Order: sequence, then C-alpha cells, then structure tokens
Amino acid sequence: MATFLFAWNPKKWDWKEGDLTKQVLKVAATGSAEDSWSCGNRKDLPVGSRFFLIRLGKEPKGIVGSGQTTSDPGLGPHWDAALKRHGKEALYVDLKFDFLSKEPLITWGELQESPYSNVPWGTQASGVLLPDAVADELEKLWHRRTGGADPILPEELPPNETYAEGARKSVSLNAYERNPQARAASIAQFGLRCSVCDVLLEERYGSIAAGFIHVHHTVPLAEVGRDYPVNPKKDLRPVCPNCHAVIHRPKPPLSVAGARRLIRKA
Repeated sequence: MATFLFAWNPKKWDWKEGDLTKQVLKVAATGSAEDSWSCGNRKDLPVGSRFFLIRLGKEPKGIVGSGQTTSDPGLGPHWDAALKRHGKEALYVDLKFDFLSKEPLITWGELQESPYSNVPWGTQASGVLLPDAVADELEKLWHRRTGGADPILPEELPPNETYAEGARKSVSLNAYERNPQARAASIAQFGLRCSVCDVLLEERYGSIAAGFIHVHHTVPLAEVGRDYPVNPKKDLRPVCPNCHAVIHRPKPPLSVAGARRLIRKA
C-alpha cells in the first residue's frame, strides 16, 4: 500500500480552531473522523492509500495525524480564498483520520534525522509519495507513539501504553494505561496552558517547549476500574511538569483547584 504525505500550514490555511477541536474529539470518541484534503497536483492517489499529515509553519511542527484516503482525487473550489475568488480549483481527496492531534507526535527535529532526512518534509503541496523504506520506519515509530511501547512523554506515561476503543462520547481506557488520543482530546479541549499556574511552556522556554505539557487525570488511574470511561472534558486537565509533580506529592493527590489555592496562598 502506497503512503502519502499531506501538509497543513496554519499560515496558509486556517483550520478553524473549533473545527479542528471537533475533529480531534471525534477521533478520540469514535476512533475516526472524515474530512477532505487537497492533494496538490497528484491524480494517481488510489482509494485506501495510507497518509500522514504534517503540520508546517512555525513550531510546533511535525506529524499530527494519520489515516486512509476514501475517494479518488477530484476537483473542487480552491482552498486559497484569493484563488477561489478568481474561480480557481484544486484537487481533493476524501479521507478518514484514525489519529489526530493538535501537537506533533513525531517532531520536526526527529524528521531531520536518519532514516527520514532525505524526504522533503517542508513541502508546500500535499500528495508527496513517501519512499517505501521511509514509510515503513515512519509507521513503526507512529505505532509506538500512538499505541505501542514508546509513549509520547516518557516521564509522564507508562511504557505499556495501548489504544482502546472509545465509546460514543468518551474515551475508554484501561485504568493503568494512558491513551494518546485521550491526551490529544484534552489538549484540543483546554489548550497547552497549565490549568494550575497558567504557564505556557513555550512562552517561558521558547520553541524547544512548543507543544509540551503533561495531562493530569483528575481521577487517579489506580483508583478506577478497568475500562473506566474517561471524558476528556471532565476527567483530564493539562498541567505543567512542576504542578503535576506537586499535585501527586501528597497521598491522595491534590485536586487542580487545591493546587491553585496553594499558589494563591504562596
């Protein structure tokens, strides 16, 4: 099966915040979300092709989504508003995401290293055919990041992370596992700013911290039963590593509100 690269640059096309959030949450809740995407000038893009979505522009940059195409390429009004006003068209394919996040799970820096470095990841057009050898290695890394033994944040997530199917309006996961799509859904809902101290790590540390945040389970994983239905809006909160450590210092852990009160008192 051929693997293609689709590109998204927020500077060139505004994937409206609410629409992106809805798609991330839908994938988290149901396991998939349908959309359509420009495929550049490529017409030979078979139905059922594998694709990865790369976020370009300013940091955070990197691979944020994956899935399969569900239609042959077809013409439609151009995605660029100025060209659309002049009657220009672009090629699109329908697709189905099986994973989607606002933050990269494979970073731009990682893509500059072997075996990925020979691919033009900064392409301005979608529909780039990835070499089979690169696609195979990318698939292995993506599998580890989205559901295997190489979690997104080693200091935050346990090494036996697996993906579990979600119910219609919640993300179902084993009590002793953390789900990367649940994390993506929480960040889509609340953003990357710490829910306790209000810090945005990128503002403090620069681009090296772009997209970096922990996600705290307000119900401790060790206290819930197997297949507890975690609701990203109710049960998860983004917190910085410092606040996360303080929350878990006492037993039982502090609540997010309790940690905020400590900051106000101090």
